[in-house]
Amino acid sequence: MAKAAKQSKPAKRKGGKGSFLILWAFMFVMVMIAFPGIIMLLFIGMLPTVVAYIIDRTQKKYATFCVGAMNLSGVFPFLSDLWTGNNNIHGAIEIMTNAFDLIVMYAAASFGWLLYIAVPPVVNALLAVAAQHRIAQLRSRQRELIREWGQEITVSPQDKVPPANGVAGEITENGEDNGASNGNGVPSIPKPETTDPNAPPVLTEITGSS
Repeated sequence: MAKAAKQSKPAKRKGGKGSFLILWAFMFVMVMIAFPGIIMLLFIGMLPTVVAYIIDRTQKKYATFCVGAMNLSGVFPFLSDLWTGNNNIHGAIEIMTNAFDLIVMYAAASFGWLLYIAVPPVVNALLAVAAQHRIAQLRSRQRELIREWGQEITVSPQDKVPPANGVAGEITENGEDNGASNGNGVPSIPKPETTDPNAPPVLTEITGSS
């Protein structure tokens, strides 16, 4: 029966990833045939993003996203010119052989690198200043509370030493602890005084086990 149940389970699909890659390759070939000039311009113009992806070893690829966004903003005006104008390989070659156009595309990518390198230290400095300002506010408030309630409120719970038996009883005026313990950390109930010999027995101690 167990073998029959195992055989009745549907088999997992194999080759799903391979078919997905084949689909993407087919779509890329179709786009290359339909828009060869745009693909060529994107490949040449987005080379800094490819380099950033290769050298970025972080898990979330922050450098890649930063450089890629700025790089795409530098390539996009020339893509729109190619799309609305001479949309073929000859038009793409004209853009790629123009030094000014390449400088604009790669300068945008370099600005992305500048943002990636310069912005995090600035943000860390601003957060540190905000944290120091918050600490100063809390210390000022602490001093006001001490002036209002006295120095006793500055004693932390860790400074209070617990009793030896683990259970704190009521402190009397003489400084004695009347919360007696049975050794297991459970307070004992004092035996009530009775003069009736026929009275039922009274539980005199709460034990830790049943």
